[in-house]
Amino acid sequence: MTILNFKKHLPILENFVSYFLFKAIDAVIPLIVITYLIDVVGLNNYGYYAFAYALIFYLQNIIQFGFDLSAVRSIALLRDDKQKLSKVYNDVFSAQIVFFVLVTIFLLSLVLFVPRIYDHYIIYCFFFILLVGELLFPMWFFLGVERMKFMTIISVISKSTFAILCFLLIKHESDYIYISLYHSVGFLFAGIIAQIIIRKTFGIKFRFSKVQDIKATIIEAWSAFLTMVSPTIYHNTSIFLVGVYGIPSFVSVMEIGAKVLGAFKVVITIMSNVLFPFLNRNKSYLPKVRLVFVTIGFTLSLVMFFSSEILMHLWLGDDAVEVIRVVKFLSPGPLLSSIISAYGINGLMIMKKDKLYSKIIVIGSVIGLMVGLIFIPKYYYIGGAIAIISATSVKAIFSCFYSVKTIKQLQNR
Repeated sequence: MTILNFKKHLPILENFVSYFLFKAIDAVIPLIVITYLIDVVGLNNYGYYAFAYALIFYLQNIIQFGFDLSAVRSIALLRDDKQKLSKVYNDVFSAQIVFFVLVTIFLLSLVLFVPRIYDHYIIYCFFFILLVGELLFPMWFFLGVERMKFMTIISVISKSTFAILCFLLIKHESDYIYISLYHSVGFLFAGIIAQIIIRKTFGIKFRFSKVQDIKATIIEAWSAFLTMVSPTIYHNTSIFLVGVYGIPSFVSVMEIGAKVLGAFKVVITIMSNVLFPFLNRNKSYLPKVRLVFVTIGFTLSLVMFFSSEILMHLWLGDDAVEVIRVVKFLSPGPLLSSIISAYGINGLMIMKKDKLYSKIIVIGSVIGLMVGLIFIPKYYYIGGAIAIISATSVKAIFSCFYSVKTIKQLQNR
């Protein structure tokens, strides 16, 4: 019996390890590259790149449009039916093409008509390549079919390309304009390889879907879109607003702090994405999973707070002082994110309470934005950190409350 259970859960373990490597590579390589880039181009010039990427990140979210949740759930339930799987892929990818065209027009308008962006237009032109790569790399597909090893392979190629190009070609301060190019080339390679795998391994050939099917796909993904994009309203906007009210070096400090938070949250993110399709089919595991989520999140927050000084000094040297302050303010993040994953994404959404969860996310995000608008003009990156934690706290509290309430309602029926 034990052997049978092990074999049953072996794919989950394989997916967890693969996705862990994917996210570790995604988090660690940029952290290594940042140190080199700041040494070569300076904190101020790196800030121009970070500010531009904060804007591009919004457009990436629009192209993805929450399909990392809605499409994953659909694919997880019908992945063994090739015909239906192909239809989901075509419908979602067609919708992404529509969004890609819209964000391209929007980006072009910003470059042409906003002076601050036009002054560094070459950075944004290079980042357009990244948007092409974002379109071509449907992470939602690999998550849905639970074949995370492909994502890991692709990520190694993408991030390694970025790192190698930066180390080999960025040698002077003026080279900061090319960081976005090398970042984007890695994404483009990832997208091309992903499309080859989907065609060769899964035998799926893309055909543009009918308008009504695209519309239905977008409507179905709306709640998931709010869930996925709303955090950028306070998280990414915190970085963006620091750039608006502060100097470029402040943007660098805020972005580095956010990346450190992301690195500490990586285990929570992995667990959430790997377990989401599994828990949709096996809801009896939810109570145990919630306990594991919160325990790991609490531990990570403690480690993040107490190790910040040692780690940041080892990593950044003399530039670490202000980053340490940001990291300590952000240290409750892993715990709060674990509660959101346990009771929100892998709780309310699995119980088909998408609209309720999306409302929680929107409320938390709006509060985070308001806090940011109040504190960032005065406290800059510290204000940005306060905004992120405020929004995440609201989401965690409401996710937990309404998930427990929903479970009680279902048990009393």
